[in-house]
Amino acid sequence: MNAARKLRAIVLSATIGALVCAIVLMAAALNTARAQNHRTQSRLTAYESAERKFAWIGENGRSAVPNPQPTVLASEEWNAYLNEGGVNLPEGVTAVHIHTRPSVIQGEAEVDFDRLTANRTRSNPLLQLFTGKHHVLVLAHGSAIRGVATIQVDHVTFDGVEIPRFALDYFAQRYLRPHYGSAVGLDSVFRLKNRMYTVVVGDEQATITQR
Repeated sequence: MNAARKLRAIVLSATIGALVCAIVLMAAALNTARAQNHRTQSRLTAYESAERKFAWIGENGRSAVPNPQPTVLASEEWNAYLNEGGVNLPEGVTAVHIHTRPSVIQGEAEVDFDRLTANRTRSNPLLQLFTGKHHVLVLAHGSAIRGVATIQVDHVTFDGVEIPRFALDYFAQRYLRPHYGSAVGLDSVFRLKNRMYTVVVGDEQATITQR
């Protein structure tokens, strides 16, 4: 898995692991061509900055002796990267925003579960929560040290209503893991690639070191 994909997993695993499992980046309803042409320069710069940093992490990870200088990825950068076509993920999720504070990750999105699951949850009474369209918010704790990342989901709400953990875990086991791998879940542990050694989640940023 390349640097961009693995870093997305670090930043987004709270959302993906809990239920979203994939984030489609359709910028705010894909307005008219004229509206798209009026994106702010700061947003364009944030996207380009994220792209350069992902490329550097991949290049540095291929080095026999990686540069230990930390790479700092800001929330403005990863949100620009997510919402302007940097990630190609399944249908069903829009308006994604991810924010952080020390060790805490908050992800929110508009999720159409019928599109996300291709209506496969409708036939199971235990998965009726995971149908239709909802505003989903996920709060999790995350860190990575010695090349291993750990994400622990604290709670998930649909339209402001907290979803029971057992229901989320059942959904993860029955739908997410078979489609997206065993590392996806409410409590995820996975090994980093590209010689990434630590990822420190801070106030609207993540600091990555390689060695």
